[in-house]
Amino acid sequence: MIAPDSAAGLRAERRFDLVAAALIGFIAVLAAFLSVVQMNASQAANRADLEAARLASDLSARIAVSGESLDSAGSLQLSALMLAIEATAREEAGLQYNDPASSAIGAAEQAAYKKLQAELADTSLSTGKAPVDAYAAGLLNATTQQMTAEVRDQNHQVDLANAASFSEQLAVLGLSFLALSGVLTGLAAVLRESRGGRIALASASFMSVAAGLLAILAFV
Repeated sequence: MIAPDSAAGLRAERRFDLVAAALIGFIAVLAAFLSVVQMNASQAANRADLEAARLASDLSARIAVSGESLDSAGSLQLSALMLAIEATAREEAGLQYNDPASSAIGAAEQAAYKKLQAELADTSLSTGKAPVDAYAAGLLNATTQQMTAEVRDQNHQVDLANAASFSEQLAVLGLSFLALSGVLTGLAAVLRESRGGRIALASASFMSVAAGLLAILAFV
């Protein structure tokens, strides 16, 4: 017949073993979940970083090209206007002084002015047809509204990257807690049903719960 004290001790050891086994299973499942969360967060952060870098590069190109285009267009418009003024002056001089040569030169300059204006209009209204491809046309015709929208999109990608990086850090911290919990559970298994074993098992349980909370935060 087993003494009552011995029976109680056996029941306590059995409960201790069951708790340790359940904790080991919980640690294994949570470690797998946190690994997946950490991997997905890392990939999301990389994608957002790459997209933010692409948008920053595209925005810089739009600012540079559209600014240069506006400067060049303004300079050419001024040259065309001076050509028109000179053509009008030559034509008036030819009529005033009955000089056919001046009138002919003025008419030629007037025709050149109209042709230059038409070419400038075609360039500024380019929609991606040959010889200007769609991307170059987009750079040339970039508006302030488009660039402002692109800045907002870039800032959004940066926010996504920061959020994903934070989730990744939480997952890594949770995995670290689980590693410590696994060590404490192993120590509890060695110490068995004793004061030290109970302390180690309780500490392992606390670490596992903390890792679970971090997993929830990382996932949402």
